[in-house]
Amino acid sequence: MALADRVHIARRFQRAIRIDINLTNPAALEAALEGFVCPQSSADVIGTLARYVAEDGQRAFTWTGPYGSGKSSLVVAFSAILNGNHALRRYAASVVGKDTARAVTDALPPRTKGWRILPVV
Repeated sequence: MALADRVHIARRFQRAIRIDINLTNPAALEAALEGFVCPQSSADVIGTLARYVAEDGQRAFTWTGPYGSGKSSLVVAFSAILNGNHALRRYAASVVGKDTARAVTDALPPRTKGWRILPVV
């Protein structure tokens, strides 16, 4: 029996998130969020970031952390919440949690076209 017949690796572990690709294509963005688990610490990060942007007007920021800690996945989730595509927004809200998504959209209302996200990687 082949190893591939015995071992199944979840999709989220099969490839890295590519911010430059995943943010420009709605299908790729949704696929990148598949299987993403948003821990409370990550939910706190995006909620705090949204409030900070809304209150102070700062629009550029940097996230740092160890390799494999989920920074790129969190960027994709955060961007999806602010996207102009309503179906994608709902999907992202189901991934990060409705309360977290509501906190982000309350601080930064996406309106009809959503926010323009400029990833610099």
